[in-house]
Order: sequence, then structure tokens, then C-alpha cells
Amino acid sequence: MQKSLFWYAGICLVTLSSPLVAAEEGGGDIMAGSLWTSILSVVIFLLLLLILGKYAWGPILSSLQKREDHIRQSIEDADNARAEAEAALSEYKAQLAKAREESQQIIDKGREAASKLAEDLQQKAREEASSLRDRAQQDIASAKNQALREIYEQVTTLSVEVAGKIVQKTLNPDDHRQLIEESLTQLGVDDT
Repeated sequence: MQKSLFWYAGICLVTLSSPLVAAEEGGGDIMAGSLWTSILSVVIFLLLLLILGKYAWGPILSSLQKREDHIRQSIEDADNARAEAEAALSEYKAQLAKAREESQQIIDKGREAASKLAEDLQQKAREEASSLRDRAQQDIASAKNQALREIYEQVTTLSVEVAGKIVQKTLNPDDHRQLIEESLTQLGVDDT
């Protein structure tokens, strides 16, 4: 590309310098000229080519190359940043899914623990209620036996007194105790 610019500039220079040189020589023909004119044109062309190459085309081309490199680098950086962002996004999604799974497991374990605790408390309450019911039944049976024993003792005492009055005989305490025990045995009441 650089060579084609030089050739184009050279052709333009020769084309523009030829009428000037021809006008100086007094000829009106653009194509007419001498050897001196041709050498001068070539020297001017080479001088112009050298000046333009050093001060114009070189910096222009190097700045265009730098700009092209900068654009290419920016595109590569953008592609790399996009790839990194996609990788970070996929990693974030994986971590988020893992965190959701772990939180669900924690919730499930909490529910299981709460359910087990509730079952344990219910079982303990049932056992305590059963124990209280058994104890209450034993207390009731004991109180019933005690009450029946007291009633039988009173009935026996009254019966003995009535019988003693009828028989006109008084029973001693040992006879009295023996009579109570026989009566209780016949009724089936426990001494406890």
C-alpha cells in the first residue's frame, strides 16, 4: 500500500511540475521538454518522495498501524473480558445452586429434627400420662381397700357389741382382732 501511494504521488508531481517547467521554457506544450527538464522532474519527484515519506506518509502509516493494533487489542481485550465474565457468571450460578441445595438440606434437617422432637415429646407425655393413670388407679384401689377395711372394722365392732349385748358376754381385744381378720378374709379384702 505504501508503494502505491509513492507511485501515485510521483505521477501527480511529475504531472504538476511538467507544465511549470514547460511554461518557464516558453513552450506551451505540456509534453514538450528537454533532458534538463526531465532530470529536474525526476530530482524534484525523488526529493518530494523523500520528504513525504519521512514527514507525511511514515507518521501517517505508523499512526494508522498503531490505531489498527489498538483496535485489534481492544477487541481481544473485550473478548477476553466477555469470556471471563461468562466464566464468572457460570461459576456464580454453580455456587448459587450449591448454596440453594445446602440451604434446602439444612431446612430438611431442621424439619426432621423438629418432627423427631415433637414425636419424642408426645411419647414422653403419653408415658407420663400412663404412669400418672396407673399411680392414680393404684391410689384409688388402695384408698378403696382402706375404706372397705375401716367399714368392715366398724361393722365388726358394732356387730360384736351388739352380739356381746345379746350374749351378755364381752369379748377381749384378741378375740375382737381375730374376728375382724376372719371377716376380712371371708370378704376377700387384702390386709395391705
